[in-house]
Amino acid sequence: MQLTKSKKIWAVSIIAVLLVSFMLLATACCGTSTTNVSTYSELVDAIAGNSEVIQLEGDILVEAPIVVTREVVLDMNGKTLSNEVDIWDEGANAWAIISVREGGVLTVEGNGKIQTKENDCYAIDVMDGGHLVVNDGEFVGNISAVYVYEGSAQINGGTYSIQQKSEVQGKPNEFVLNLEDVHREAGTASIVVTGGIFVEFNPQNCKAEGDNTNFVKDGYVSTLDETASVPTYVVSAE
Repeated sequence: MQLTKSKKIWAVSIIAVLLVSFMLLATACCGTSTTNVSTYSELVDAIAGNSEVIQLEGDILVEAPIVVTREVVLDMNGKTLSNEVDIWDEGANAWAIISVREGGVLTVEGNGKIQTKENDCYAIDVMDGGHLVVNDGEFVGNISAVYVYEGSAQINGGTYSIQQKSEVQGKPNEFVLNLEDVHREAGTASIVVTGGIFVEFNPQNCKAEGDNTNFVKDGYVSTLDETASVPTYVVSAE
């Protein structure tokens, strides 16, 4: 059967509509899944779930470490995670507001803030081969803002500071980023910095792992911000 010109145009139009419909359906079925949370319990449930992205819809008071054991993106959405009750419990390995464990992969973005209670815990820790990626935000810890016991952290951006200072003589601000010595020496704990702002801490020349410790990746540089009221270092590409 020979198609007329009008029928050919009609057939092409139908095919185009079907293709567009299929693409929209594929996007709906296979696009990134997001869960919005506004309470501590909702956050805990979402972390235990399977959404690829968790987005904060409000500031949240954390009651115990948020433990991440899978791959997930935490979109802070400009909000704050903080604690008013003590989290630190060394016997229970409770060291931080967020803990990346058991091979979990956490990406933090969305320009929010993790604010710890003074004289309590770290902002984020990594253990059991976990991996942390921080793209932006503000992280206020005690002794350390980010601590890697065993695993790795990629610091691409964000602002890092501490409230409680280290009691190690001559090193009050030298552990804003810190590794567990045993695992660092074994090559199973690492921090790589390619961006960020560090208050009273130079990630390219600190004493966290001994004199002249350098966490900054080759091709990047840590520069003193001479406009800041306290010594502050900014990491950027050379």
